[in-house]
Amino acid sequence: MNKIVLFYVPLGISSLIAALTHVIVNAVLARSEHPSFTLSSYAVAVSLCLLLETPLTAVRQMTTKFGYDRKSVHSIGILCAFVASAVLIVGWSIGLTPVGNLVFQYVFGVSPALIEPTKNVFQVLTLLYILVAVRNIYQGLIINKHRTAWMTFSSSIRIVVMLIASWFLIRAGWTNDGRIGAAIFIAGILIELVVTFLEGRVLKRKLPTDNGEQTIQHAKHLLPFYLPLLYSALVLVILNPSIQAALNNTSDPLLAVASFSVALQILNLFVWFCSSLHQIVIQFYTSKRREVLIFLSFLSILSPLLLLLLSFGFAGDPVLRNVLGLNGELLLETRGLLRILAVYVAFYPWVEYFIGRSILIGNTKPIFIGRLFSVGFAILALILCICFFPGLDGKVAGIVMAVSSPIELSIYLLLYRKISMNTMQNIYVHHEESS
Repeated sequence: MNKIVLFYVPLGISSLIAALTHVIVNAVLARSEHPSFTLSSYAVAVSLCLLLETPLTAVRQMTTKFGYDRKSVHSIGILCAFVASAVLIVGWSIGLTPVGNLVFQYVFGVSPALIEPTKNVFQVLTLLYILVAVRNIYQGLIINKHRTAWMTFSSSIRIVVMLIASWFLIRAGWTNDGRIGAAIFIAGILIELVVTFLEGRVLKRKLPTDNGEQTIQHAKHLLPFYLPLLYSALVLVILNPSIQAALNNTSDPLLAVASFSVALQILNLFVWFCSSLHQIVIQFYTSKRREVLIFLSFLSILSPLLLLLLSFGFAGDPVLRNVLGLNGELLLETRGLLRILAVYVAFYPWVEYFIGRSILIGNTKPIFIGRLFSVGFAILALILCICFFPGLDGKVAGIVMAVSSPIELSIYLLLYRKISMNTMQNIYVHHEESS
């Protein structure tokens, strides 16, 4: 159990540290002469940038699954280069051509005066795709060797560099352009990449040239594994705009959007910490199954309990009232949302568990199917709630999220009954041979 805790806690902490990135950037841009102008241009550009980054999110999972020899890592790198290049071309098409004007005006609803500044910010952010692609490969190698303390270290260095850069820019008065925020963001990712690369390169050199039958000879052999992960990530992207649209059609849209925004910020602290739980399954399930299940059970109990505590005055007021400054109806609505979302975080570790199982056996189709059903149900439920219960306000989003999570888990359970146990037996055999 100690080995699992020492492996995972640095991963969870690195996710929480990385979440400070946009807080730092926003703090710099808020000091501009026209903060609403610069913050808006940065926020919209980052939203699109992270949306286009979605195809690169599966690279780390690919590396943790297949990155046990240099030839396989090379194949992963080739596929990653193709994906990153495609994303970069799309990004440049938006940032450097009139296509961007149409995207920002009609998809994101940006006012004409903000279109050009937003495009300028986005042009800088397109550099992110190459950096993230390389970083994710080496992070996968680090995770495979259980050197996750390097993840916390690299994230910490990233934040320190961003803080130093922010201090210098504020002192120099360079805060009046959203591109400054993008430059700070890129600088943080770049230094994180450098630290990750230095450790990952050493680990890569120690890998065998090939791993027999387990070696990935060509990049195209990765597509059956990669594409379902890509599709599931793209499907999930649809959910957040759907929730926002639904909240804007409730009885009190201002209260609904505000309360859900605050509750989501708090919820994300738990989600970010648990977002790499599938890595525990990948790394330890075949050798420490009982300990893995105990660890997941502990988090699935602790997370909702902490969220419930925050929803009650005696425990939550120091955060909700004193730190976030909530009061009145907004405070009450946020408390109610936190109680509902406790159901979501209770199921979340088990959703990650089945994602890890899918990656472990090399069959990622259940991830896509489960995500597709979950998001489809959520959108249908949002429509029904808005039609028949618009007075629920922000609770509409909370109820839909709370119900869609067990739906997704149920789909995984049904699918796993149809997966041959021979696949898992082969995994055990391979693990015993390698150990």
